[in-house]
Amino acid sequence: MRSIASQFAQFLERHDARTALRRAEDNLRQSQKMDAIGLLAGGVAHDFNNILSVIIAYSELALDDVDEDHPLREPLAEIQNAGQRAASLTRQLLAFSRKQVFQPTEVDLNRLSEDMDRMLRRLVGANITMESSLAPQLYRVKADAAQLEQVLLNLVVNARDAMPEGGE
Repeated sequence: MRSIASQFAQFLERHDARTALRRAEDNLRQSQKMDAIGLLAGGVAHDFNNILSVIIAYSELALDDVDEDHPLREPLAEIQNAGQRAASLTRQLLAFSRKQVFQPTEVDLNRLSEDMDRMLRRLVGANITMESSLAPQLYRVKADAAQLEQVLLNLVVNARDAMPEGGE
């Protein structure tokens, strides 16, 4: 009887060891996939950042040459703002791929929120009312603006997902 119990215990131990090994192998494969995705994201973000640098530079040059009341001034400013927002997203991709060191600067949280407002409103959709309540005398903080934008974006997306039927 002891022999049978001992053999059964050994069988269970081998089964548990195989299961643990399979789980560890699955985790390793998943980790390798994430590393590959990070490398791909970093490469694409780096190339995209080079293109954005040209767009931002030329929009700045064009804005310098256009008078304040010129009809092209506002569209050029929108091109520049869109390029800067895209550059911010690129920085987030580079941070995700672990190729970027955080760049803390003094950030005006109210300005950051206002700059993201239009995009966030489109993101939440028509069935959700989004209201911003900014502190008028808010101090600047020293932080990485791209990371703060990511935090704000995550908060809004989480709020949206928590209200599938809509809300405020």
